[in-house]
Amino acid sequence: RGRMAISALSALALGWSCALQPLALQTPALRRNGCQRPLALQTHPHRLDGRLTAISPVARVPRARSPVALEPNELIDQAVAISTFAPQPFWLLMIALPRARVTRALMEPLAPILGLGLVHFAVVVTAASQQDGTAPITIFFDVFDPAQNQLDGMERLFSFRNFVAEEWPHVLIWDLFVGRAIWLDGVNRGFPIWLMAPAITLTNFIGPPGLLLHALFSVGSGRGLPQLGSLPDKKANE
Repeated sequence: RGRMAISALSALALGWSCALQPLALQTPALRRNGCQRPLALQTHPHRLDGRLTAISPVARVPRARSPVALEPNELIDQAVAISTFAPQPFWLLMIALPRARVTRALMEPLAPILGLGLVHFAVVVTAASQQDGTAPITIFFDVFDPAQNQLDGMERLFSFRNFVAEEWPHVLIWDLFVGRAIWLDGVNRGFPIWLMAPAITLTNFIGPPGLLLHALFSVGSGRGLPQLGSLPDKKANE
């Protein structure tokens, strides 16, 4: 038992010497005894028979990489994920709590739209700086050529991964912009929640039909067409 304890203590001392000393400072004797690189070690409790269990390395958790260190494709992936999920809480607030203080505080300013616009801009710049990043531009001109089939041109455009990465946030952010305009109009003109919620929800799902539904509700309730983007009445200001 005494020899076993001495052997165990010697192994423990060797392990800690390997763990605490950089490779460049390790002595030849340590290297001969199997110490090749520094390890983070952990010991296990004593066994009931008095022997020490084996010493095993501790797994190191990898650190998250900063956005600056990301590869271009990784940066695009992260930006698209942000553009996809960040708008959803704003939609939920406008649909479920249109007159709540938190909804007003977040959605009356244009800041959420502008912030997402910066994310989209990062996608555009990063995608365009890659090899063949500007290739979709020539196809884009073909889409607006009346002599060609527009749907065929769009299919060719969507074969470019970076074009899809630009187009998806483009759609999501503009839908949120229109949804916010519907919400502002509904709150300002006293729409009940049961009239606002369907139009805003539909705008989130498929865009323009949600605006059409809001206009239909507006006319049907006797409020007239929405005044979104209308110029002020000159006679009222005179």
